[in-house]
Amino acid sequence: MKKLYAEGGLKRIYGAKGGGGGGGGSESPDSLHSIARAKVLDVISEGPIVGLVNGLQSVYLDGTPIQNADGSLNFQNYTVDVRTGTQDQDYIPGFPAVEREAGVGVPLTSDAPWVRQIQNTQLTAVRVRFGVPALQRQDTSNGNITGYRVDYAIDLSVDGGSYAQVLAGAFDGKTTSLYERSHRIELPRAKNGWLIRVRRITPNAHTATIADSINIEAITEIVDRKLRYPMTALVGMTFDARSFSSVPVRSYHVRGMMIFRVPTNYDSGTRTYSGTWDGTFKTAWTNNPAWVYYGLLLNKLYGLGDRVDASMVDKWALYAIARHCDELVSDGKGGKEPRFTCNCVIQTRADAFKVMQDLASVFRGISYWGAGSVVASADMPSDPVYLYTAANVVGGSFKYVGSERKTRYTVALVSYNDPTNQYKQAVEPVQDDDGIARYGVIKTEVTAFGCTSQAQAHRLGRWLLLTSRYETGTVSFQVGLDGTLCAPGQVIAVADPRKAGRRIGGRIRAAGGETITLDKAPTVSAGDRFTAILPSGLAQARAVKAVNGDIVTLVERFDADPVPGAVWMVESNELAAQQYRVVSVQESDDDGQIVYTINATQYEPGKYAAIDDGAQIQQRPITIVPPSVQPPPSNVRLSTYSVVDQGISKTTMVIAWDAANHATSYLVEWRKDNGEWVRVPSTGGLQVEVPGIYQGQYLARVRAENALGVTSIPAYGVDTVLTGKTTPPPSVVSLAATGIVYGIDLKWAFPGDGSAGDTQRTEIWYSRTPSRDDAIKFSDFAYPQAATSYQGLAVGQVFYFWARLVDTSGNVGPWFPAKGPGVQGQPSTDQSDYEKYFAGQIGKSALGSDLREPIDLITPPMAGDATIYAGDETLSAGVWSLQSAIAEGDMAVAKKIDTVAAEQRSSSNLLSAAVQTETIARVEADRAQAQQITTVQAKVNDNAAAVQTVAKSYADLNGRVAASYQIKVQTTVDGHKYMASIGVGLDNDNGVVESQVLVSAKRFAVIDEDGSGVIGAPFVVQGGQVFLRQALIGAGWITNAMIGSYIQSDNYIAGRQGWRWDKSGWMEINSVNGSGIRTVIDGNGVRVYDGNGVLRVRMGMW
Repeated sequence: MKKLYAEGGLKRIYGAKGGGGGGGGSESPDSLHSIARAKVLDVISEGPIVGLVNGLQSVYLDGTPIQNADGSLNFQNYTVDVRTGTQDQDYIPGFPAVEREAGVGVPLTSDAPWVRQIQNTQLTAVRVRFGVPALQRQDTSNGNITGYRVDYAIDLSVDGGSYAQVLAGAFDGKTTSLYERSHRIELPRAKNGWLIRVRRITPNAHTATIADSINIEAITEIVDRKLRYPMTALVGMTFDARSFSSVPVRSYHVRGMMIFRVPTNYDSGTRTYSGTWDGTFKTAWTNNPAWVYYGLLLNKLYGLGDRVDASMVDKWALYAIARHCDELVSDGKGGKEPRFTCNCVIQTRADAFKVMQDLASVFRGISYWGAGSVVASADMPSDPVYLYTAANVVGGSFKYVGSERKTRYTVALVSYNDPTNQYKQAVEPVQDDDGIARYGVIKTEVTAFGCTSQAQAHRLGRWLLLTSRYETGTVSFQVGLDGTLCAPGQVIAVADPRKAGRRIGGRIRAAGGETITLDKAPTVSAGDRFTAILPSGLAQARAVKAVNGDIVTLVERFDADPVPGAVWMVESNELAAQQYRVVSVQESDDDGQIVYTINATQYEPGKYAAIDDGAQIQQRPITIVPPSVQPPPSNVRLSTYSVVDQGISKTTMVIAWDAANHATSYLVEWRKDNGEWVRVPSTGGLQVEVPGIYQGQYLARVRAENALGVTSIPAYGVDTVLTGKTTPPPSVVSLAATGIVYGIDLKWAFPGDGSAGDTQRTEIWYSRTPSRDDAIKFSDFAYPQAATSYQGLAVGQVFYFWARLVDTSGNVGPWFPAKGPGVQGQPSTDQSDYEKYFAGQIGKSALGSDLREPIDLITPPMAGDATIYAGDETLSAGVWSLQSAIAEGDMAVAKKIDTVAAEQRSSSNLLSAAVQTETIARVEADRAQAQQITTVQAKVNDNAAAVQTVAKSYADLNGRVAASYQIKVQTTVDGHKYMASIGVGLDNDNGVVESQVLVSAKRFAVIDEDGSGVIGAPFVVQGGQVFLRQALIGAGWITNAMIGSYIQSDNYIAGRQGWRWDKSGWMEINSVNGSGIRTVIDGNGVRVYDGNGVLRVRMGMW
């Protein structure tokens, strides 16, 4: 336990000045003085922690330390008590209770007391804090300013009972500045809670000569407990409020949690390691990020200790990382500092993987799960753990990819916490001058997690810039079980003969002592560095003493003789193997054989000295291929072959060429019919294939690329016409057009012999005329779709349709039908189809449903409280109005119901009449709606008649809007209901607008009065039939019809023009040119008359 205490005194000065002559009024001195002390208990951290770094110099109030470096104090009248979060720590004196203050800040007036409900029944007491901004009175007769008195009282109600006064007090005196006073109110036991009431007894003066405002500043809930808060680091502070206008912001500079797991041979104070570590741990504080990572990973309370135990963590890898973190490097100011430290506060719950990755980022590392354990790996100097050559890679092929230019950063802005500015975030700019000269300014921003060192932030920026400039390539390749010998984060050597320019790796045939027999005579000289994989799986290097053919003699034998088939590699001053850091190892089952795919990024070992000390990076020679000129390939040629895949004929173009010297890969492009060039992925082979080509003229060009990325000029082939498949597809075997409601269904069929198996699509064309020359394309339909619909057509529209097939090679088949007009189709002209359609559409619409809903009769509350109606039990009348408004969450509803009713009762009959209007407005999170319903009803016993009007409107955030107005009438006779209704509605749902007027009645009629009192009904619908007196019809489609008298053309003149057909069967047809020639048909035969009326032809019986 550590306690820091200091208190300064205040001296009061007494005295008086000499007397003077008479004058104006006098002012009494202030007699009310308050000295408020703030008490604050801050939880710093989970314990135990080390504590404050430097005593009171590490405690800040509003950014100012309590104590300066020279020992002088910046504040007086304070106490500071620290608990470091041990299991058995004592409680902090002066904090015998748990308190929670809630600000109030409301004036206390004599007109209305202040009341607060307390529901927490665990409380012991509450404290009410008053505030008096000013209290004084001025005598209007002489101007003297004196004190004033305001009386008040505090009452308490327990469990909703009556109030009992528990305190009476008064402010009596004078003050011109804020005066505060607190009263503690003890709370007796309660089941449901208490009500605290504060009353002002002295009325408010409401005059300019008296200042008597009283405020309720705050109320504090108190639980009397002397709590120790074990395993919680605390700081308890009290200070004089006269030093601050409000509770100050507190901050503390502390050494945080005691990490329970640091190596027993580690001195965290000096950051040194003694002797060999035996794998055991001890408890100590450290900000080494590797041990912070380890401690958080295994902690069961706030880490992953419930899921990860010590056996599942590679502590030896962390030990190596920790030693790398503790190495001293330049701080850029003439001193030294550890390479990495972690000083952070984790105060919110976050995804475990992200937190561990953030901690690993402090030492430039990664964290992953592999081989049943948590593995941490750092970007730090490392030797290759394994060798990969063309001899142990599937196909001997390595795939290389370079980074994009935009990721080669030249300026880094690194954010860190600056200890010289109270650990506020600062930005450290870092730039790469050589990179800027080459790529320009490419900026990136990064936050250095847990970093409080400017030099560490600067090193992070340099690491980021140098990595993006020097480690720009990635490699991927596939291996067998050799893939299990490396893991993400480890460095590997890649001996690719294509990129190196010569063979520098292979397999060992035999080994004994200093003599190694290789699979092929190498290009090796004495003094070169020879590396082989030992039986342990580790790589070991030895110097070459002599070479004789395929036998290499070493200066010193290996620790164990390599087994036959082991991988070897040789490096010299002029040629070294590439080095990469593994990013991922992925296992797959390729045709029953286990294959591992390794992805790795370029590794530059020289960057670490450049980051820490600014040393020059000397890149290793990884190729002997001359970089200046790369010859192009030759003999670029094109050919094709065709295959049928699942009934579909596909043509593949083959682009081939002859190899170029020093080339490691080739860039291939092709184009068709002088179109745009199409690039094929880079390949290390001597040909590529382009499947699914169409007929046309093709040209290809190929560039060679060497190991250093230098490309040749392109080598062109010759323009070559490639035909592919030229046979057109067959015709469809049928095409049918069937009329539907407001549309046409189209169906077609393909040949059953499979000859249309490579069809890509079906083209449907249509025209308003029978001629295909007027046709336009309706749409394309992917094979094997064989049906579609043409919707939204008007009744009576006639169209003609044709179909043809197009195959995957672009060949077009013949039309169906081949000759003559197309297949004719028009929308359905069957009235019953439309009747069913309309019935369904109306039935599912909201307006249609509403019109069928019966009227709910009104049942006013005539019986009950006699105060709500006039009259007696046999004759009564009443008027009611119900109003409500509710707003909660994201919903608000307002409702009003107005009702008038009258009723007469007798021993045998009940007569009633009522009118009710119900109005509702409602809004929710995504919709708004309004509705008004007016109902008028009359009722005698069980027979009733009612009229109702309904108005509705609706809108929501999904774009739907709707409105409707309905009129309904209803009668109830002998238990049977009869209705008639009319509705007008408009609905816009997802852009589909539907407006309709619906009528529900046994008879619908339009009546016409001629002025003389005679009423006619020119239009009537009854019993499913329409009665029409007279009509002018522009176009019509009649399925069945009956003529009551006659039908004739509108230009009919007997014997001269037009035609007429009456119900007797007699028909007259006159010539269209007005010549008088006419034909008469009746039940006996046919007669033809010339222009003079002379009978010229007669057929039939007479």
